[in-house]
Amino acid sequence: MKAAIFLCLSTLMVTASPVLALVTLDRPQAGDLALVVGSPFGASLAQILANSDTTDAYPGRAPFGVFVVLENAQTASSLKEAGAVLVLSGKEILALC
Repeated sequence: MKAAIFLCLSTLMVTASPVLALVTLDRPQAGDLALVVGSPFGASLAQILANSDTTDAYPGRAPFGVFVVLENAQTASSLKEAGAVLVLSGKEILALC
């Protein structure tokens, strides 16, 4: 029984650590590169960027993520209001890669 609990807790820690690392990153500030993560069930990234009046920072776009430059302090909140699930620090994401 102890081995099964240990195995379950170990598996949970290994699978949750990347998510925790992403969530605990510093919030991007105005002028910083940010990664905008969209939902597969909500608005598309094109709709999110159009509704928040933001443009791509790079020509390539992933299915659920796009890099943008935050123009001011309200850009991150307008992206979330437009349907973005997460707005993460792009510099730190690129450092992880």
